[in-house]
Amino acid sequence: MTEFRCIAISSEGREIRRVVEAGSSKSAAARLIADGLTPLEIKSGALSLADRLNQPIRIGSGIGLAEQSLILTQLATLNTSGLPVDRSLDLLREQSPRPAQRDFLAQVLAGVRAGQGLAQALERQNIFPDYVIGVLRSAEKSGQLSEALTALATRMTETAATRRQLITSLTYPAAVFAATIIALVLVLTVVVPQFEPVFAGEEERLPNLTRAVLALSAAVTDHGLIALSALLAVAILGFVLLRTGLSKVATSRFRHRIPGLTLRDQYLAAEFTGLLSTLVGNGVTVIAALPLARSAIGSRRWRGHIREVEQRVREGASLSLALASGAFVPRTAVRLIEVGERSGQLAETCQKASRIMGDGARARIERIVSLANPIAIVSLGGIVALLVAGVMLGIFAIGDFAG
Repeated sequence: MTEFRCIAISSEGREIRRVVEAGSSKSAAARLIADGLTPLEIKSGALSLADRLNQPIRIGSGIGLAEQSLILTQLATLNTSGLPVDRSLDLLREQSPRPAQRDFLAQVLAGVRAGQGLAQALERQNIFPDYVIGVLRSAEKSGQLSEALTALATRMTETAATRRQLITSLTYPAAVFAATIIALVLVLTVVVPQFEPVFAGEEERLPNLTRAVLALSAAVTDHGLIALSALLAVAILGFVLLRTGLSKVATSRFRHRIPGLTLRDQYLAAEFTGLLSTLVGNGVTVIAALPLARSAIGSRRWRGHIREVEQRVREGASLSLALASGAFVPRTAVRLIEVGERSGQLAETCQKASRIMGDGARARIERIVSLANPIAIVSLGGIVALLVAGVMLGIFAIGDFAG
């Protein structure tokens, strides 16, 4: 199966971008047509720089993860209360505070009233992740829509809470780091140049720290924009290399030595097993669950790993054996999954594995953040103190020369 990036036009005339897995471009086009879309462009392979620049930018008009989980939670509550899906959607649309939400729910409601299932109506809007659509499609067949909506809402709420906690935890160190850079630039470009005439002609007799501060001030003042442009170019080049296959071998060989990568792998392993638990627990087969879970993982490297696991499972290997051969999911999780396969409780053991790895990742993140805050404060104070000390030592030295 190949991933095709598709651009299509809906019956309402809106441009829709979708990733479709199919054996060929013709099969991908057939799937789009079956969903009532008119294909305009179908591509496969890695994104070029031009393709990345042509991606649409959405600011403030989308429906975020927290809003998606809230919609699913409310749908589950209303559906459990006995309201049909169309009436539940209508009530949610009426009480939605944001125009984007109301428009989205109105289009989903129109699809349901036109005879589409909830999964198909949501899929056509291209807002919810693929695994949500897969679970809802399975639940509609089994008649357990309320349970599926509740499970999906719980999973998305946990994911949104984890992301929110991470962003909140990193906000303070990031603010201190930004303040450090701003203070450093202001001191070097505004304060230190005011003292340069005082030190003129006496540079050789000044303390080493003062001369270093003066040299750094001159470098930032004269070449700061060039240095900033070079740093941005290096950052963009590094990002492009990481998003391509050029870094795959180096990453796989040295991933245990790259700071933060092992922690990210642990978090992604927790997310992957949690997705498997939600999918399998709501009637989706392992074969069908793996591509759905893969589509929800943000790491391209991990998507490649999961694709290899899919291939091994399709060839007849058990899920635990396929995961063990990939060596990207921790052994503890693999053993739990193996126990779940043997006992017929795969969803429960996947959930336990996800909770164990997720708790471990969050604990490590909390330790890092707890160290990052004092380090950032001490660094800010230390850098400014060194600059001020360099200037003051120079002034004292000039006074000694004059005496």
